[in-house]
Amino acid sequence: MASSLRILLCEDDDDIAFLIKINILKVFPGAKIEITKTKEDTLQCLYDLKYDVDVILLDYLLVNTTGLEILEEIRKITEIPVIIITGQGSEEVAVNAMKMGASDYIVKRGRFFNEIPNVIEKVTKVESKYDLDKIFVAFYRFGDRGTEPIYINKIPAEYEDVRETVILSLGVLLYTLFGMCELDMLETGMTLSGPVKIPKMKQYNSTSFLYVVRDKNQKDPRLKGNDFCIVALGYPNEYSDLVYEIDKIKNILNNFFEDIKDISEIEDRAANVEEQIYNVVRRF
Repeated sequence: MASSLRILLCEDDDDIAFLIKINILKVFPGAKIEITKTKEDTLQCLYDLKYDVDVILLDYLLVNTTGLEILEEIRKITEIPVIIITGQGSEEVAVNAMKMGASDYIVKRGRFFNEIPNVIEKVTKVESKYDLDKIFVAFYRFGDRGTEPIYINKIPAEYEDVRETVILSLGVLLYTLFGMCELDMLETGMTLSGPVKIPKMKQYNSTSFLYVVRDKNQKDPRLKGNDFCIVALGYPNEYSDLVYEIDKIKNILNNFFEDIKDISEIEDRAANVEEQIYNVVRRF
């Protein structure tokens, strides 16, 4: 187990939070531990960290909320392991937590602090079944100039030698699928297609999403100052079960595009959302 774990702890009792922290650091001296006290702060911290967290510890009883309510929100976005910490006699809460997607639970009894490192090691041993080097995220614009790439950081290694052909082919595919649609039928946040075969990429699929974005340089009056950004998630055929988790990826994209004021901002900020998607997929 690597000592450089990143752990998010939601606990509103400062003394308990301190004891949990020092017991974790005894076993994982290089661990980075972020401490929050509320649901809002926990979700914001996750977002700020780009979901790059190894494990989340949630106390069950918190001011104005419960650990289960936070767990419910987390599971809409990511599969990061979550450990619920419950009070003695709350076994029913622990059972409900497991049904909701918690990875494990700890009951506050005796020297429960000593149990925490062992449970952390247990839940963080699970590795993703996906090879992230075979998954890529591409941003395209679709406006008065047709379909053109805004941002694409990588293509799987076996296709690097035809990188430009792959990018062009994917753009043509998206244009063919969506280019003839009535503009009034296109709504922001739509899941446009998926899985769809990617031309020139044998055994690869793509699922794509559409976002309506302001474009201060848009000249076509039919677009009314807007442009369209298409985000394509590419993955091998054998990873087709990714579509069952697609809403979690879509939530990240929805949050990203809420902050985009003009399509010119996307290129500079796309790497951030790409990393968030990879960190979420890593937990599936």
